Amino acid sequence: MDLKSILENYEKNLCTKTFQYELNNKWKIDLNFYTQDFCHLLGIQHVHIKDKRYIGQNGYNLIKENKVTIETLKRQNAKGYNFIKGKIEHFNEILNMMSNCNIVKFYEDRVTGKCTKVSAEFTIYYKGKEVLLHLFMRKDTQKLNGFVPVSFIVISQNDKRVNRYIEKQEHKKITNFNIIEK
Repeated sequence: MDLKSILENYEKNLCTKTFQYELNNKWKIDLNFYTQDFCHLLGIQHVHIKDKRYIGQNGYNLIKENKVTIETLKRQNAKGYNFIKGKIEHFNEILNMMSNCNIVKFYEDRVTGKCTKVSAEFTIYYKGKEVLLHLFMRKDTQKLNGFVPVSFIVISQNDKRVNRYIEKQEHKKITNFNIIEK
């Protein structure tokens, strides 16, 4: 799979829908994906460190035009690419994750040990056979129940701290789920 195919899947299957969750405490979450968030969710900033040309809508356009590819990322910064490789390999699983997930109210200060800092209000997670997928989200100030994804983290099930982002968190029950076409 190449970056452009992943981007096209993101456009077609995530950006065209609103994922609505109702939780047991009457919280309502309308999760929306936007094109300008694609590069950040993939972690491109870990490859093109401090180069803002590769994030946001501009980064999205560079991938769409095939100017940024997996090969260019590897050449630019092999260590940075290896850091995000799992995200690239599992990115297309986000759609399946949306309807087969669990949700926690996320408290950053409850995460113990050394790990990526994430500022989010909720985390959607999905336990696969080999990995634990996390999609962190926070309030979208433009919409009443609107939320946007802010980080996508993939952790191997073999990692001794695989549950670090979901343990000690406030687990919520999903009482209703809908996918609305935009």
